Amino acid sequence: MVPGEYAILYANLQPPLLDQPPGSLPPTGPVCVVFDNLPAAEAYAERQAAQFPRLRCNIYDHTGMSRHPIRQICGIHGRDTNEISAGFRRWGGSVLLLLSIVLGIAEWRSGFTLTWAGTIASRLAPAGLILLVTELAIVVEARLKKRRALQGKA
Repeated sequence: MVPGEYAILYANLQPPLLDQPPGSLPPTGPVCVVFDNLPAAEAYAERQAAQFPRLRCNIYDHTGMSRHPIRQICGIHGRDTNEISAGFRRWGGSVLLLLSIVLGIAEWRSGFTLTWAGTIASRLAPAGLILLVTELAIVVEARLKKRRALQGKA
């Protein structure tokens, strides 16, 4: 590919997308389509994602997969399910941390006779903290990136 060209790399391929008979196996390697400009690639990816709900289209520039995709267009069921969502990190981390605090207080109030409460609290607190600190780092990084982009335009 040359600078100015954009490729769409498909994920979650469905046999009808590739003009294959239903029930046949998808290809073993990646499938991509190359376009002359970004708007054409985005329009094509949006049409494909609307037609195939599980499809995920990653759009790359001439550097290819050496960098993150320029844009990802997904059907309604095409999101990457291997990623922990922001909502889960916030709610899950908060619930785990709050539960560990409650169990820690119960252990303390019992005069440290409920060893099970302290044991569970000591296991839940780090998991909750990791989720919350990870979300905080992601949010701060996104804000810094946005600020840098705005400063670059000025």
